[in-house]
Amino acid sequence: MIKIILVDNDERNYLTLKNIICKLDFLYSKKLVVQWYKSYNAELENTINDVESKKIYLVNNKNNLASHIRQKDYHSELILLGNIYKKWIKNIFDFIPSIYGHPQKILLDIKEILDNYYIGNVFLYQNRKFSLRIYYDSILYIYRDTVERKSVIVTDNNNYSLGVSLNEMKDLLDSRFKKVHRACLLNICRVQKFNWAQNYFVLDNGTKIELLSKKYRYDIKK
Repeated sequence: MIKIILVDNDERNYLTLKNIICKLDFLYSKKLVVQWYKSYNAELENTINDVESKKIYLVNNKNNLASHIRQKDYHSELILLGNIYKKWIKNIFDFIPSIYGHPQKILLDIKEILDNYYIGNVFLYQNRKFSLRIYYDSILYIYRDTVERKSVIVTDNNNYSLGVSLNEMKDLLDSRFKKVHRACLLNICRVQKFNWAQNYFVLDNGTKIELLSKKYRYDIKK
């Protein structure tokens, strides 16, 4: 999950940002969460102190809030809003007078930031007929279709059938994908529950999948 943090009291900026995020959601697995604060408060301070989360700040820099953010969170991206740009604030991604006045610029800025976040986290496959690019986060699991003799990638929104084996598929994935059945590779970051006794797992979207084998129980703990 990536948090888009807006700190500004102008509702036009919030409504414009929501519309921008809706356009980007389908590219980034619906993992974008917008949090709007009209001013600094205790909840915002807790968010700033949560250094484990990926965040993009869009901040109207009244009362030097951007400087305060940078003192506690140096690595999250920071876009300043308003008419005054203080050059001494470190590590600023961009400076824009308003979101509602420059929606296309904000969209391109956020997309560039998100693309940088996702570098190295993309499944890539290409043959003579087509190419496929899927963010690992959006892949739920991959199973072997024994009738069609293909591997089927199941994502949040679509299924993709490829004429490669599961072993070949595993070589194209990262360490979050584990074999949990002879016919299934699972993104263990998308699992809500394992039931080894009854041979099924439940995904974080609530879907129950009966492709689990005790034989592979130890493997997912490595």
